[in-house]
Amino acid sequence: MSEAPRPLRVAYVLLAPPHYSETFITCEIAAVRAAGARVGVFAARRGDGGRRADVADVAVTALRRPARLVRHTHRLGLSYGARAVLAASYADRLRRDVAAFAPDVVHAHFVNLPTAVATLLARDLGRPVTATAHAADFLLERNRLALRRRLTRLDHLFVVSAAAARQIGARGVNMSSVPHSVVRAAFDGQLLDPPPRRTEPPFRIVTVARLVAKKGIRLCLDAVARLIDSGLPVRYDIYGDGPLRAELTQYAAHLRLTDVVTFHGAVSHQTATGALAGADVAVLACRPGPDGDLDGIPVFLMEAGSRGVPVVSTLISGIPELVGDDGGWLVAPDDAHALATAVRQVVDDPADAAHRVKALRDRIDREFSPTLQARRLLTTWHHLAGRTDRPEATGRWD
Repeated sequence: MSEAPRPLRVAYVLLAPPHYSETFITCEIAAVRAAGARVGVFAARRGDGGRRADVADVAVTALRRPARLVRHTHRLGLSYGARAVLAASYADRLRRDVAAFAPDVVHAHFVNLPTAVATLLARDLGRPVTATAHAADFLLERNRLALRRRLTRLDHLFVVSAAAARQIGARGVNMSSVPHSVVRAAFDGQLLDPPPRRTEPPFRIVTVARLVAKKGIRLCLDAVARLIDSGLPVRYDIYGDGPLRAELTQYAAHLRLTDVVTFHGAVSHQTATGALAGADVAVLACRPGPDGDLDGIPVFLMEAGSRGVPVVSTLISGIPELVGDDGGWLVAPDDAHALATAVRQVVDDPADAAHRVKALRDRIDREFSPTLQARRLLTTWHHLAGRTDRPEATGRWD
């Protein structure tokens, strides 16, 4: 009787344990483990040490293993500057633990510093390396040469949307030279029936997001003010925190929305998704940030759609790949009137809203389930580890 094959072992290399806004990483790891793989998670940064701990790591590596530090820095390219030295020191500190885990493949989320660390570790251990590109990780990279160098050293690149692949190409990376395929950011995988439609006002709008410019919360507040002025009683609940919280709170007061809007701050994933149970619509007015940052496909929209909540968002980045023409309402960025009109349509046409809710839920079930994403990842990883003949034909998105 032949022995069962050893489970594939995947080393996830992260800068730090996933933040509350990075549930897509924890959900993906859970799905990969459920699919039968062994996963080791390795955080490059030590606790909350910050820059002082980083300097200490670099100093230790320079003193104890200067040749390796120079070799790693050269491998990443001098164009990467001080970050190459930092990545080299992270890789040196993690090397023993990752080697003890004996991975078949090394994987990173975000194609900036985590990918630099992962490529160094994989090269030292003689293992294939992959990474997932999201949005800010490449959109905010000023050094295009360093970005191209990192991506061309990957054995495979996963992108969360076809739009992301095009955006990377627009930044000077020849995507025909980078093996890549789409693997969606993972959500918690719950598919629930739509909640009973409430008939009593106020109409409840919910947003779950970091309070940063690209999430468009200011525009949502403008739309809420327009809805109030039109005579629609609404309540707007915002879950999440960020650098713009004070500014947005003041703006809500300026619009005389203090009694309408509640900023709940950073909450657990369970609390945030639980808030959707009583929501009439999920709104996220994504827009380009002043620094050029964009969203990929916000997990919040997947979670709302999977729970039967109508979705209103914007025509930007990969969002149309989720919502489509029939799964919700998509408006132009920075158009508060169009955003308010879309929310009003959810209220005024419940039959159409129900149709769109079903279409989005079906699309999530077909294309965005974490089980499917884990299967895509594992198919490619098995191939790279030499355990299959070829990867799944998920296709390139050039």
